[in-house]
Amino acid sequence: MKYEIVIPEFAEGAEEINLRQWLVAIGDTVKKGDNIAEAATDKISIYIESPADGILSAILAQEDDRVLVGQIIGEIEG
Repeated sequence: MKYEIVIPEFAEGAEEINLRQWLVAIGDTVKKGDNIAEAATDKISIYIESPADGILSAILAQEDDRVLVGQIIGEIEG
């Protein structure tokens, strides 16, 4: 099954964030809740967690991209 990695709502009224870095690479095994990416605004940093157990199969947003809340940034095959 394929699971989407989505930018969560992280602050009231915030609509976009800078994807700073991926903490895992395509092909890496991840567990639900693992920190897999880091994102930040000029005021806060957040970690994006894995939505499921599986293998990171796709990266759809690159480091330093500006991404929107709700945007799919990657996929996990579980």
